[in-house]
Amino acid sequence: MTTSRRIGRAGTAGRVIVAFGLLYLAATNGGGLVYLRLPDGPFSWGLTWYAAVLGLVVLPGVMVAAGLAARRFADGPVRLTGPLGLTLNTGLIVVLLANPYTAGGAELFYGITLLVAAWAAQPGCEATVVSNLILGRDDQIGCPAFTPIDALEARRSARGRRPASHHPQASQA
Repeated sequence: MTTSRRIGRAGTAGRVIVAFGLLYLAATNGGGLVYLRLPDGPFSWGLTWYAAVLGLVVLPGVMVAAGLAARRFADGPVRLTGPLGLTLNTGLIVVLLANPYTAGGAELFYGITLLVAAWAAQPGCEATVVSNLILGRDDQIGCPAFTPIDALEARRSARGRRPASHHPQASQA
């Protein structure tokens, strides 16, 4: 993986903001976003033991196993960033967050991995960031929220790095 920043300020800030929101929901709501309830107080905890195991062990383990499988069967980094990959990942996120038994764990997993993705400046879906860091890979899955932001920032950044000879006014001088 490269050490340079691969996401811009908006992608980084967005990941941090959404991460804190998901972590708050996981810690206080326990039942997930769909089953939103008001906590008993600002610091009441609703995170169950199985949600913590799901978010901290099971889901990261599944992603590392997927990275190991990709290492074994793919010649290079896996790119599931097209419309099909984006649709499948969005469907998986919806299923995890809509189920009261997996919602708290999914919120915890995605919240933590969003913070890691912001810190590591990794584009695409945050679900691959832990396995990429552990395995030294650069697999990408399309993210419904951040793939469009990353693409816009990459285009804007590429326009700013064009050589002066490509600028219309530079050729007139």
